[in-house]
Amino acid sequence: MRRDSNIRLTRIDVPRRLRRAILLNDLSLVKRIVRNNPTYLINPDFADKSNTNLHLAAKNGFTQIAEFLIESGHEDDNVSRNNDWETPLMVAAVAGKEDMGVMLAKRFPECIPLQNRMGLDALMLSCKSGTGTLHLIPTLINLDPTILTSDDVSGNTALHHASASGELKALRMLLQYGANPLVQNAFFWTPVHYSATPAAEAYFKTLIIEFEKKKAEGAREKRERERQKSAGVRLVTNEDAMAGMQGGRQRARDDAAVVGLPAPGAYSPVERRRAMTPTEERTRWGFTPVDPTRPRAGSSD
Repeated sequence: MRRDSNIRLTRIDVPRRLRRAILLNDLSLVKRIVRNNPTYLINPDFADKSNTNLHLAAKNGFTQIAEFLIESGHEDDNVSRNNDWETPLMVAAVAGKEDMGVMLAKRFPECIPLQNRMGLDALMLSCKSGTGTLHLIPTLINLDPTILTSDDVSGNTALHHASASGELKALRMLLQYGANPLVQNAFFWTPVHYSATPAAEAYFKTLIIEFEKKKAEGAREKRERERQKSAGVRLVTNEDAMAGMQGGRQRARDDAAVVGLPAPGAYSPVERRRAMTPTEERTRWGFTPVDPTRPRAGSSD
C-alpha cells in the first residue's frame, strides 16, 4: 500500500491537545497531558484574549478539571487574568456557571473585588447575566460585603446593572443585603432610573418602600428595647410583644403624619372624658341632675 508523498502526518501540539481535552471534559486525559507536560499547566491562548486553562474550564463549568488545575498549582503565583483583566471567577459569572463561581470564590476570596478593564467585578457581572441568585451572589457578598458599594468606570454599582438588565431576582437580593437604592453614578442617575421596563420600575419602587419600612421598624424596635433597658423596668414578660405594640403605634403615627392627619392618640375627646357613674354630677356635660325623689328601678319606692 503506497502512501501519497504529498500528505504529511503532523502531530497536534501540546497546548492545542490540552485545550481540546478540557473542552471534551476529559479529566483523565487532562491529567495525563499536564503531568507529562507540566510547563503547559497555565497554557494561555493568545488567540483568545490569553485565556488560561482555568479560564476555559470556568467558562464551560467543568468543576473537576478546574479543581485539578488549581491543586496542580495553576493559581499559586497569582490569580489568572486575561487581556481584559478578567479572572476565571468573572468568566464563570458571565457564563452563568454558578457552581464553578462559588468554588472559585471560596478558594480565592481575594479575587472577588478585582475588576476588569470596564471596572466590573464578579458581582456586577452576575447581576448583568441574571445568574447566581441561588448561591453565587450570596456567596460573593458574604465573603466580601464591600462589593455592594463598588462601582465601575461610570460609577454604576451592582444594583445599577441589575436594574438595567431587568434582573428582578438579583435586584431584590441586593436590596435584602443592604444595597443603597438611592446611590448615584457619575451621571447622577440612581438604579431606579435604569429600570428596564415601566413594570420593573414599579416593582423596584415597591421593593424600596417595603425595605425602608422594615428598616424603620427595626430601628424603632431597637430604640424601644434600649429605652426599656436603660429604665431598668420590664413592663411585660414578653419583650417582643411589647416592642411590636410600640412599633405599631409609632408606625400609625408616622403614616398619619404623611397624609397630614393628627397622630392617633394625640387628641381624642372620648379619651379625655372620665367614666360617668350614677353618683357623679353630670351638669358639666349638659346632663340633667338625677332627681333624688325619682323611684329607682327594682326598688319598692
